[in-house]
Amino acid sequence: MTGPRTGGRRVSGAARQERPGAGSGWRLLSRLPRWRPGGYLRASGSLLGWMVLRAAGQAALVILLARLLGADGFGRFITTLALTAFFVPLAGLGLPGVLLRDLARAPQQLPENLAQALRLWWRGAAVFGGLGLVAAFTVLHGQFPAPVLCVFVCAEIASSSLVDLLARVEQSQHRTSRFGAMIAGLVLVRLGCLAVFAAWHGMSVTTWMLVYALAGAAYALVLLVGALRAYHPRSRQALRYSLVRDGLAFAWGGFSLRLQAEFNKPVLAQLGYALAGSFSISQRAVDVASLPLVAMQDALWPRLYASASHARRMLVSAAALLCLAVAGGTVLFMAAPLLPRLLGPGFGGTAGLLRWLAWLPALQVLRNVGTFHVMATHRASALMWSYAAGTVTSVTATVVLALRYGLAGAALAAYLAEGATIVTQAVLLAGPLRGRVP
Repeated sequence: MTGPRTGGRRVSGAARQERPGAGSGWRLLSRLPRWRPGGYLRASGSLLGWMVLRAAGQAALVILLARLLGADGFGRFITTLALTAFFVPLAGLGLPGVLLRDLARAPQQLPENLAQALRLWWRGAAVFGGLGLVAAFTVLHGQFPAPVLCVFVCAEIASSSLVDLLARVEQSQHRTSRFGAMIAGLVLVRLGCLAVFAAWHGMSVTTWMLVYALAGAAYALVLLVGALRAYHPRSRQALRYSLVRDGLAFAWGGFSLRLQAEFNKPVLAQLGYALAGSFSISQRAVDVASLPLVAMQDALWPRLYASASHARRMLVSAAALLCLAVAGGTVLFMAAPLLPRLLGPGFGGTAGLLRWLAWLPALQVLRNVGTFHVMATHRASALMWSYAAGTVTSVTATVVLALRYGLAGAALAAYLAEGATIVTQAVLLAGPLRGRVP
């Protein structure tokens, strides 16, 4: 059937829309702005696949370590890893965020900017690797042999910051599959090394720390060689310390988030390493449930940075992401009792804690959207102040609440920190959204 005809001629859709009556509602709807996220959803779907693989690897890694090391041994390892993680974004000097923003707008500058970033990166890794060693020996004195602690701290800070830098280059070029493969590969390599080494030699906390650090360092070196061959980074200019200045806000934001996420581990360790391990596992479960959110956001940012007017698309995306976060939190709340069954004895408190943390991703969506708008409009001071508010709130609330109420206090402190960051961003961004990037 070909549709209504008049005098042997087919009536076109445009002609039918001119008729009054039934077509008037459609005319009204057709005038509304429509969002066509086809390419974006395809990119985020591809990235989600890699993130699911990465999450599966993380879950397997956590379960194996929990069973091999026990609650106390796993907590000791997690506490050490959390302490080291504070220095990873500082070692990167905020350069991953700068490359993502600038190369999304001017991809022809990739060889020059990557060369400058690598020259600055190794200096930052050396400085903050040394500071990480000082902090590790101060907090963890006597817990591990000194050579093991040195190798772990230096290798983890250098490899994690370098992998992030190289992966953000791929993200800036909209190569989301390659970006996802690079961040998933680090976890999968470590999981493979754990499986091989545990079957061959057995496992203790100190041996796993060495395997973990050396596997990450080898993986980062392979990625570096690949990037040098693919992009031939070269620079005839003097070292541009302006990139460090531009990266300060990104570095501070990354450090603030790490501090908010990981500071509770050393604090809870004062009450018992098993509590630190339980909190880490619950956080990992929330991360797994948030994978669709993370994938959609990581695929979204370069597109928004490259947009001449990002405000409307940002708001539409924020509403969709917020709905998804609430739905994921509901599923997580219902599934929480299953977690202790996977982990074995000593992890009974993870079910209640997971229910406490189930709604945290919704606040993280709001914070991430505000962070993007701040950086896209070059208002770095607003980012610095908002993350400073979150960091001070996190540290203060964790010390006060976690030491008194344990796991529940640490969870409440996480909500208070996110809330402080969001409120500060809202105050500093008060007024009409300015969608045009300077």
